[in-house]
Amino acid sequence: METFLERYDSKIGGVISTFDRMIFKGHILLSFFQKGNRHHYLFQEKVLFKDFGKYAKKVSGEIKDKARELSDKEGRPLIPLDSSRISKEDIARKVQKEEGIKEGLICVITMVERCVSFDTKGTPPISKRSLLKNNSS
Repeated sequence: METFLERYDSKIGGVISTFDRMIFKGHILLSFFQKGNRHHYLFQEKVLFKDFGKYAKKVSGEIKDKARELSDKEGRPLIPLDSSRISKEDIARKVQKEEGIKEGLICVITMVERCVSFDTKGTPPISKRSLLKNNSS
């Protein structure tokens, strides 16, 4: 099976490795504003505005599947959290202490956090639609 690094070798500018933990935070929204155009990401992915909801659910599902796959592969717990007020750091430290983990993956923590959402607005034809920030979030 082709590794991630092999598959995307031509697009990778560097690799980060560490002897300790790495915490990544982010969301797909950052890509919306590349090149000064919030529509750039969807255009690049060939996603029509009318299909954005289905696309977002598909991408979310892929992320969830990979998280489950990683926890299963490494034999580590997948811990879903219901609130962003719960410290993910404290959860990981508790699991690390209880299981005496010295290196490697401690656990996979999942949570849906509050974020900016988008709606489409416009009139037929669909080509006249635009993507607008949803202010009800």
